[in-house]
Amino acid sequence: MRTLATAHQCMNSFFNRQSFLPQMSFNRSTEIFRSRPSLLAPHIHLSSEGTRFPVSKSQRRPQNNVSGDTDDMFDELLEKYGKVVFQSNDQKSPSEEANDDAESLSFAVALAKVANEVKGADIQVLFVKPLVYWTHFFIIATAYNMPQIDAMRTRMSDLAEEQFARVPSGDRSPNSWTLLDFGDVVVHIFLPAKRAIYNLEDFYGNALSIELPFDSQSSYRN
Repeated sequence: MRTLATAHQCMNSFFNRQSFLPQMSFNRSTEIFRSRPSLLAPHIHLSSEGTRFPVSKSQRRPQNNVSGDTDDMFDELLEKYGKVVFQSNDQKSPSEEANDDAESLSFAVALAKVANEVKGADIQVLFVKPLVYWTHFFIIATAYNMPQIDAMRTRMSDLAEEQFARVPSGDRSPNSWTLLDFGDVVVHIFLPAKRAIYNLEDFYGNALSIELPFDSQSSYRN
């Protein structure tokens, strides 16, 4: 169900994407997350009881004017995957959500530091919660060979388990696009060609880009 939901939400993000990535420093964004929880409210509709409910085709179609071909693609996804249940009964106050997001940010930055230590390149942390409902942050990094991807994946998993008691789902072996899914944080490790093809930074172009507390290599080569 989570994968199917992701397909729909990716399309929504595509329809609403912009051509820039605003940046905010790690410390400043953490401060804002805690002081302005209304900024972080998920962009999803709740029933009066806060229960799970399916989304109709009319609710799911973006309001933007898009081509007929794109409409057909969207309808095809609905027909293939059906209605998607995307909200749980768990409801938190705005301040609780802000604290959760600040903790998720700290976790994401800790993982990004690991990617940097393993000499990953073009490391980015994107705050995608306003765009998608299945996670809060993306980490995107480039590695140049499978051993480097494996080292990055292993060290991230070890840090998450040892310091945060977190165990990811996702790829158990290195791939050209390797995923580590921690729920609130999703890690994408790419070989250069794959990263260029999928270009997630542009796909989620209206996501907030977090300024990291280190200088990431832009074109590292062994």
